[in-house]
Amino acid sequence: MSDQRVYLDDIYASQKCGGSIFRAIVMMAHEARFINEQARLGYLQLTKKPTTIAMYKFKENKLTMMSKEEAAAQEAAKATETNSATVENSSNSSDAANDAFGA
Repeated sequence: MSDQRVYLDDIYASQKCGGSIFRAIVMMAHEARFINEQARLGYLQLTKKPTTIAMYKFKENKLTMMSKEEAAAQEAAKATETNSATVENSSNSSDAANDAFGA
């Protein structure tokens, strides 16, 4: 078998794309565009074609794709986490300041 191919068995076995051929192609295409953009900007020095690199990443299960709802939920969770950490840090720092000044 050729090393530079993604077979249907690879796609069907992938949990990340849910066995969907079209979703797998979209995942690899997005990754190839990203790699190409990074190379164009000078951040990467390519030794292989961006599509080949994207296929290797797909085979190694390093690519993921979220629906819009999943992405929005993840962003909301991050925002909530950040806000609670900020409130906690500010209350801790004010308590420390009060202790330092004997208030």
